[in-house]
Amino acid sequence: MSQPTPPQFADPKTAKAQAKAEKAYRKASRPFYKKKRFILLAVIALIVIIAMATSGGDESGSSSSSSDGGSSSTGGGSSVNAENAVGLNQPAQDGKFEFTVTGVDCSRNTIGEAPVAKTAQGTFCLVSLTVTNVGNEAQLLDASSQKALDAAGKEYSADSSAAMYLGDTSTFLNQLNPGSTVNGQIAYDVPEGTQLTALELHDSPFSGGVTVNLN
Repeated sequence: MSQPTPPQFADPKTAKAQAKAEKAYRKASRPFYKKKRFILLAVIALIVIIAMATSGGDESGSSSSSSDGGSSSTGGGSSVNAENAVGLNQPAQDGKFEFTVTGVDCSRNTIGEAPVAKTAQGTFCLVSLTVTNVGNEAQLLDASSQKALDAAGKEYSADSSAAMYLGDTSTFLNQLNPGSTVNGQIAYDVPEGTQLTALELHDSPFSGGVTVNLN
C-alpha cells in the first residue's frame, strides 16, 4: 500500500516552513502503536490488568480457605467455640440471656394428653432450663433458636409446635424484660436411639451462641 505524499510547497522561500510541515506530517502519519501516548496508555493498562489478576488470585485463595474452614466447622455440626462450654446446672450466657439447663428426658414418644396429644416421628427429648434476661433491654426468647447436638455433630432443631401440647409456652416467642426469669421446656423430635450430647443456646438467631454439655 503506497504512503500518501506529504504536501509540497512550490515557493523555495518556504523551504523552512515545508520542512516543518513534513516533520509534522511524518509525526501525524506515524502508526498509532508507535506513538508515545499510546505506549504510555498500554503500559498503564498492562499494570492495571496485572494488579487485577493478582488481586483476583488472592481473593480466590482467601475464598477457598474460608470455604475449607467453613466446611470443617459445618462438618462438626456447630460453629460455636466448645472451649467455653458448661455443664448441667451451670449458668451460660449468650448476649442478654443467661441459660441454666437442669435436665434432659428422652424417654417420651408422645406429649400432651388425649385428645390433644402429639406423637413423635422418633422420640421426644425434653430439655428443662431456666432463662434470665441479664441485659438492659427486652429480648425475645425463641425455642427455634436453640439447637441440640449428638455425638456425631448432627444438629437438631426444636419442635416449636410442641409448646401447645406441653402446655408450656414460656420458651416460645416470649418477650423477656430485663431481670425477668422463666422456667420451661424445649422439645426435640429426634430419631429413636439418638443420644444428645450438647445444646447450642442463643439469645437470637444471629448471636454467637454458647454450648452446654449434657454428659
